[in-house]
Amino acid sequence: MLVKDFMIREVFVARPDFTLKEILRILIENKVGGVPVVDEQDKLLGMVTDGDILRYLTPAEEAIMGYFTYITVLPGEELDEKVTSQMNDKVSQIIKNKRITKLSPEDPLDELIKVLSKHHFKKIPVVDKNDKVVGIISRGDALRALYKEFVQKLE
Repeated sequence: MLVKDFMIREVFVARPDFTLKEILRILIENKVGGVPVVDEQDKLLGMVTDGDILRYLTPAEEAIMGYFTYITVLPGEELDEKVTSQMNDKVSQIIKNKRITKLSPEDPLDELIKVLSKHHFKKIPVVDKNDKVVGIISRGDALRALYKEFVQKLE
């Protein structure tokens, strides 16, 4: 069984200049947990997930800085302040410095299982030979494929 046999082909994507507000709208309205970020030619640049957004919006903690005997306590940032101030931040700010993990439609099921288990990802973009996004695959898709390929045949 190959990735192309059970990947999701209807993929919602984001552009690097989309705002955090636009990404949240895409995720909520389409009931998805992540979207590939692509350039104008639909070439994969990265992935932004609900987890990335939550980590990005985590309020700043209180900090204690010491310089010899001088100590400063900075107040922590509240969630509403953080969210309000960052809604117009660009997706490119969230995905910077992230290594891209991707699969090919021709990859076998066992390769998908290895990638999902090794990296603890929930969703993996699927790209063609030109790095253009052609699908997305999730843990749930992998479990359904395993069930169909192995468990149903035992019954």
